[in-house]
Amino acid sequence: MQFKLKEEEIISFLELKYPEKEFEYGRLLVGQHKRDDLDVYYFGDTFLMCTIISFKTFEIKETVELSYDAVNRIVLKDGWLFRKMRIETMQKVLKYGTSKLMLTDFQKDNYNKYIQGQKQRVIFENGHFV
Repeated sequence: MQFKLKEEEIISFLELKYPEKEFEYGRLLVGQHKRDDLDVYYFGDTFLMCTIISFKTFEIKETVELSYDAVNRIVLKDGWLFRKMRIETMQKVLKYGTSKLMLTDFQKDNYNKYIQGQKQRVIFENGHFV
């Protein structure tokens, strides 16, 4: 049982599962909805992955490749206790409120890189990163 999500372990898992793809550090963001399992998104330039990780044990359950074609936009918002992420698709809106206390070695740095010091920022819209 792990007590901290580690970017290196998630990237290694993705590289083993998808050897034909190239993965870079700094592109993972955690989506947390209450005490449900964690959705860890990998935002590649041309592909999107979602890895489902157990909230209680941090064990990887599964990973799926998603399509940016279905995504209208991705919005990040920095709150006092939570970092919020909205992924708006054609069918639904996925809303996440990830605790700032989430035990990871990457969430804070990666989130700050994407939000670029703003309180709210659209990071993906109209088929490309902004």
